[in-house]
Amino acid sequence: MANPYAEGASQSLNKTISEIMHYLKDHGARPNTGLRVFMREKIADLGERWYRKGFNRGHRQSRKEFRNDGKVPKILRYKCARQLAPGQRRSIKLKSTAP
Repeated sequence: MANPYAEGASQSLNKTISEIMHYLKDHGARPNTGLRVFMREKIADLGERWYRKGFNRGHRQSRKEFRNDGKVPKILRYKCARQLAPGQRRSIKLKSTAP
């Protein structure tokens, strides 16, 4: 690269992307250009993973069902749309089943 600042920025983006992909256990290919867009997608993947992991919407949903029917459903479903990274609005379907 001709610009040393661009080279440093590219290395920084690559390092961040590598760390996120390592955490996600994602071994897929990455592009040579458009690293910032690719990084935002991976950040959104990470956000979605944590959103799923911390899924507490089932508690609210089951409480609502319990108040209405006096029963707690065995399968909880919830569909939402969240912005998990800049410019990354995603629709997420969550499903929780009771043991």
